[in-house]
Amino acid sequence: MAMAARSERAMLVRSRVHGGGAADARVMVKRTAAVAHVAPRPQLVVVPRRRRTARLVAAGCTVVFALMLGAAAFQTQLARRQLTMDTLDRDIRQAHERYDVLRRERAELRSPGRLSTEAEKLGMVPATQTEFVTLDPDVVATVQRSGAHGSGDAVTTVAEEFEQYADVKAEAGGAP
Repeated sequence: MAMAARSERAMLVRSRVHGGGAADARVMVKRTAAVAHVAPRPQLVVVPRRRRTARLVAAGCTVVFALMLGAAAFQTQLARRQLTMDTLDRDIRQAHERYDVLRRERAELRSPGRLSTEAEKLGMVPATQTEFVTLDPDVVATVQRSGAHGSGDAVTTVAEEFEQYADVKAEAGGAP
């Protein structure tokens, strides 16, 4: 009975047609390849991928990233230092301008014409005769000593003061 059902099913499969009408009907035939001419398949094995290239690319990218980060930090430092230098240059320029202004004011204040005008305002008159006075160094030392702020009980002579001055100069190496 199994054989009869099988043959009946095969007849149904062979009689099936595809398409819409009988004119272009085509009988469907079941075909199978013979087992004899099929070659045996070789055994396939999954080969692991080489990861050296990926590691090399990753290391290269890391190096490039680090270099770019370092370049950015370097540029930032350069910019910050340039701003500092610009500020210092501006301050130096302003100091030079202020110095020039002060020198002009000083020259104007010390000019003989201005001094004579200010002296006249104060009631001074020009001198008719000029005389130079020479002072004895002992007198100068005595006057300087009398104006010094000291305890007053230790009186030093002019010679002692000159010795102290020589000692100080010897200690300083002759520098003023």
